[in-house]
Amino acid sequence: MRFFERMSAVSRLAFSRSLLSIILLLLMSAPGESACVNDALNRVDKDTLLMDSTALYRVLDDWRAVVFWLPLSKVTICDQVDDEMEIYYEIRNQDQNQMVRAMRER
Repeated sequence: MRFFERMSAVSRLAFSRSLLSIILLLLMSAPGESACVNDALNRVDKDTLLMDSTALYRVLDDWRAVVFWLPLSKVTICDQVDDEMEIYYEIRNQDQNQMVRAMRER
């Protein structure tokens, strides 16, 4: 009978350790996700987007996608990493409900 009690205690301990490991893994992976900031569009110049924060982005996608983006449009800028470990940004225009990929110039 004591053998079964010990086995039960060991299995609960193993389950607790497994659960703790999973929770720690999830907490450690959270900072690796993309970081997003809100900004406003100041000016569009062909394939270049100038933000109110003075950040400058060069559009990687077809630049014609941003032709109708208006100044003062609210945008969300999220950094991403591609397969070659290069950083690019996804810029989402909240007013137009569109998204483009871009590289930060400054």
